[in-house]
Parts: sequence; C-alpha cells; structure tokens
Amino acid sequence: MNVRRHPNGLNYRASLDNFEEAVISSHFMADLSKDLGLRLYDNDEFWSKSTTIASRAVAESLIPSLRRSASAFAHERACAARLRAMRNHASYGLTHPSQAGASEFITEILFDRQFRDGGLETCSRQALRNEIALRISAGSPIEMAIPALPHKFSCPLKTRGILPDLSDVDFILGLYEIVAAVEELYREDQRKLPKPLARFTIVSDGTRFSELTNESEVGINAYREALARWIEVLQLQDYVELIEYRKLLRDRLPEAAQITKGVLRQRALRDYTSAMSAIFNPSNMTATLREAAIRAPDPECNNPEGRFVSLFKSLIFIVRYHTLDRLHSLSPAQFRDLYRELTSHLCEPFVTLTGDELKEAGEELARCGARVEAAAVKEYLRRAMLKEVWDSTIAYIAEIKSDREQGCDPVSRCLPNHLRWTIHAKPGQLGLRTPSALGKRVLAWAGAAVFKRTKFGGIRLCTLPVLALEGAGAIPVLVADRVRGEIEQPFFYLYPDIAFTGISGFLEELSTHLIRRRAR
Repeated sequence: MNVRRHPNGLNYRASLDNFEEAVISSHFMADLSKDLGLRLYDNDEFWSKSTTIASRAVAESLIPSLRRSASAFAHERACAARLRAMRNHASYGLTHPSQAGASEFITEILFDRQFRDGGLETCSRQALRNEIALRISAGSPIEMAIPALPHKFSCPLKTRGILPDLSDVDFILGLYEIVAAVEELYREDQRKLPKPLARFTIVSDGTRFSELTNESEVGINAYREALARWIEVLQLQDYVELIEYRKLLRDRLPEAAQITKGVLRQRALRDYTSAMSAIFNPSNMTATLREAAIRAPDPECNNPEGRFVSLFKSLIFIVRYHTLDRLHSLSPAQFRDLYRELTSHLCEPFVTLTGDELKEAGEELARCGARVEAAAVKEYLRRAMLKEVWDSTIAYIAEIKSDREQGCDPVSRCLPNHLRWTIHAKPGQLGLRTPSALGKRVLAWAGAAVFKRTKFGGIRLCTLPVLALEGAGAIPVLVADRVRGEIEQPFFYLYPDIAFTGISGFLEELSTHLIRRRAR
C-alpha cells in the first residue's frame, strides 16, 4: 500500500486540524462566474432546449436502472475487497493472507478508493478492523453515519430550485453501495442473522446553518421531506436513515455537552470577530484577505489562503443575501444576471465613493426599487453583500468550532456505535469520495445532476453548477407531469457529449453504459 498517513495522526483530535481540513469547497465558483464564455439560459432558451421524462419512465426505468447498477457495483467492490484484504494482511497484524476474514474484508470496503476520499490515510486499519470484529462477534449491524444533504443551495449560478434532483438521489445510492458491499461480506460470515447487517445514517444539517446563510427553514424542511420520500422510492428504508442534526443533538447529546457547545461557539465568535472585524475594508479586499490569512486564529498550513479566506470565498456563492431581497420586482433572468455581476465583482469596487455618496446611493435604491444600473447603486449593494458574507464567515466558523473544539465529536457522541464518515476528511474519520466532473468535485446539494460521457464511452452521473451546464449547452430534463412554473427545476441535465435523439433511446443506452466508479 502506498498511502501516506495524515501528519497529525489517525485519531480524532479536538480543534480544527492545522495541516488540512476544509470546511466548504465552493470557491472554484469565482473563476466560473467570471468566465464570460459561460452564460445561463434565459427563459425562452430554457424551454426551447429542455425536454421531458414521464414520471412513469422515472419510476419504471431510470430509478430501477440506477438501483441495479448500484447493486452490481457494490458486489464488484465486495469481491475486490476480499483480494485487497489478503494482499494487505500484514497491515492487520496477520502473518498469512489466509487469515483474513470478514472483519478485514469489511475494513477494506471502508478504505476502498471508490468510496474513501483523499490521498492521506486518516483512520487506522487495525483500529477500524477491531471495531468491526467486535460488532461481528456480537452479531450487531455495521452502523455508519455522515453529516450531509443539508439543503439545495439557492445560488442561481448553481441550481434552479431548492428540492432534491437526481444528484441528491445518487448521493443516497452512493451510500447504499457501501452498505450493500458491507452487507454482502458480513452475510457470508453470519448467514443466519436478520437483515439489515449494515446501515447508513445521514445527519441532515441544513437547519444548523440556516441562520448563518439566511436560508428559509421552510425550504430546508421541504428538501429533507422530499429526500425521505426518495429513500422510500428507492426501497432503501432498511439501509439508509435520514435524521435532522438539531433534533439529534437535542434528543441525544447530554445537556452539559450542549452547554459546552454554546460556550465554545461564543468564544470562537469573540476570537474571530476580534481578529477579523478590525481588518475588514470593503474598499481594499485584496489587502483584507491577505491580512485575514495571517490573523486567522486557526491556521491551515497546507492551504496558502488559509481556512477563513477559503470559507469566505465559498460562502459568497452560498449565502442568500438579505441585501437583494428588495429586488423582488426583477424577473428571474434579470436577478440571475445581477447576482452574477455582483458576486463575481464582490471583492472589487465598481466605483470609489465617499461616505455621503454611499448614503445617497442607498437612498436612490430605496426610491427606485429594482433600478440598479448606476455604478454607485451597484457599489452600495456590493458593500452590503460583502458585509453579510464576512459576518456569515465568522459565524459559520464559530459554529464549526463549537463541534470541533469538543473532545468527542457531537455526532459520534450521539451515535456512539456508528462508524463516522465525513465530507471533508480529518483524523479519526473516513472521508467520502463523490463523483467529479470537469476536474471539479461538486457535492450533490451544490449543483445540478448531469449525465456525462466518460473517456472510454460510458455514462457517469455527476454534479455541476448550472452555469457550467447551461454555459456548455447541456439539455435540461424535466419531469413531464409536474406542474410547470415560469422556470422549473430540472431533474437532471444531459451534457452535450451525449448524442440525444430521445429520452427512450437515452434510457436504453443508460441501462448498459452507466458507470458507477468514482476513481480510476
């Protein structure tokens, strides 16, 4: 095995990792937004380019095809895990390949490059094997947990709606693949135990951050309820469970730990407010961000920009700006165009204004409503948005630290018998690998589903921002018998490298060409 260990060890440690620990990874959106070669469809283009798929075709063809492919891939990975466990027998303290058994096989599933993200090993194989062996000896299921699927980001450059699309469904199927592979290997060793022998708990944490990103809890709850229905449609209720983060902590985290979490959050808020508020200068964000990388209380040595600046750049395209609420009279297309101009220009002034001129621009905006052609008005909006996202970054990292500063991860404390997975790998937790496209790893809730051709002719389901999709000319596919609004959320897109002659032909090809692999 040529896997490097994390320099800070393989055990969970309190505090944000000072080597590398991402919080959110959406800062590639800045370059995407500034690419003038990419353009969102206007209303007429959207409807002229879109096609439809019947609900019946989704239920009877598309979803069963994805489900079959996921089951076949899980079996493939289970077979590969047996061979790897025998090859890696020495890493488990075994003297001969023949000594490898169910606990080693299952451990190899969790370390499979198709499922585990990152070039660094963040968990001990032996320690994980020992935990699994204890569960097998007790006849207990292999329970796993991951905070994920918070809500569909409402950034109009990323998505066209707030409900789950096929990307979110595919994320659930990806977790099922891990569960199914584990179940197959466990079942071979313990044939008489009742199902399920493995299960994934998704801790949906959208409401945890809703006040920090200004997202509506109504929308977040609608997203989560729709996910629960999809788990039923996929017939995965025995294998995948969806629970809400705040309810989990409220019901299971000891009161003393909840109090500690609040104290840690307030301490981090004070530390970051003290360090970052004094340097905030909307007229010179280049100097502000350079200083922020130096002053951040939690350095990240493997990231030259630092954790705070990376988080800030990501949140630019995540925060739902209260500043823009007054522009409700704009058409959706006008709002998207203005949003893109403002966010891509957020760190660069439109014009230099005195304090009095800035005040006048705000008054003009109040008088004229949605008329924002003047550079001075755009500058007023830019500064107000900038302050919103700067404050959100401080509050967001304080909330993260309220968990990470505790000696035991709160989710693990609430679910002590669950093996802990994470979106961003860190010592003591398994990082989850998700599909990438165009060199970008976009999480299901941060973009739209797209079927794209692979290098060798297969078809992969992945996620990309709608700006990247519509900018490339991708075909939006909507469910035909849903109520049609002015702009509806596509269920998925078809990338231009897929020759499209009709939905029936595409579904037929998908049944034989769908690729589930995440890594080569």
